[in-house]
Amino acid sequence: MSKTECAGFLNTRHRDAALRMENEKTQKTAPRLGRRESEPHSHKINYIHDVLSTNFPNDRIFWDLHHYFVLGEVKLDIQFDISYFKNFPLKEQLSSYNELEFDLRRPTMTINILSKSTYTNDIGLTANNCMMLGIPVYVAFSDHLPKPEAVKAPHLEIYYKENNKYSIETLKDYCCVEGDEEIDLEKTIDILPQLIPFKFGIMKLNDKYRRKGKLYDLYQLIFIDRKTGTRLKTKAEQERERADRERERADRERERAEQERERANRERERAERERERADREKKEKEEALKRIEELERQLGKK
Repeated sequence: MSKTECAGFLNTRHRDAALRMENEKTQKTAPRLGRRESEPHSHKINYIHDVLSTNFPNDRIFWDLHHYFVLGEVKLDIQFDISYFKNFPLKEQLSSYNELEFDLRRPTMTINILSKSTYTNDIGLTANNCMMLGIPVYVAFSDHLPKPEAVKAPHLEIYYKENNKYSIETLKDYCCVEGDEEIDLEKTIDILPQLIPFKFGIMKLNDKYRRKGKLYDLYQLIFIDRKTGTRLKTKAEQERERADRERERADRERERAEQERERANRERERAERERERADREKKEKEEALKRIEELERQLGKK
């Protein structure tokens, strides 16, 4: 993990030029109009939207929307995979987000999943536009790209504004593996705790990405609860955990009921033994009295 401070805007001219040249070599067809260009890309957007919407119901999370901003005399149209508005309980669904319709309200955080045709803009022009707009956090994540090396998965860049200047945190290692919930917190990014209610990390997935006959590793951007150090879950995952807890509770109740039945059986057996013992004692007493009476009769005859 590394941190870079930016004095004003990010100068990515040399890196963007190299990335653009690499992109032009491999881009043989026109880029798609939409941002979603592959299954991995779509799955990551769906997952992030699900996690944020489920865990922060009082915040608003948009996905796959054009966002229209005004910067001086310039109107900007930026498409984000995810935009996160803190404390914005808007319930209506939108075809696009225009800040002029919402009192110039801008996102708390925006996220783009890098794709083959968008990565040069995502970590260049879009990053600079976010800083010009004063968006507090911009996240660029490479989940499956095998090249170029600068954005080879896993690659996470977070641009954030603190003390009126922007810094960049970069992470190129995963903190956990799918199926193992133990998280290495040393391999996470924690920024702006007063604003962002979670840490950032990368999870290595079990699935693979197939491209031109080769298999590559896949990764997921995850959010980590600061208090518990655990991964924030999707709605389905939380429901499964609730169902598991209910099953465990039901199992405990059944075990408790079985223990109660066994205890009741033991009590009945003990009571039965007590009755049998009392009956024996009563019978023995009666027989003893009969023997005494017989002896007394025999002694009386003499």
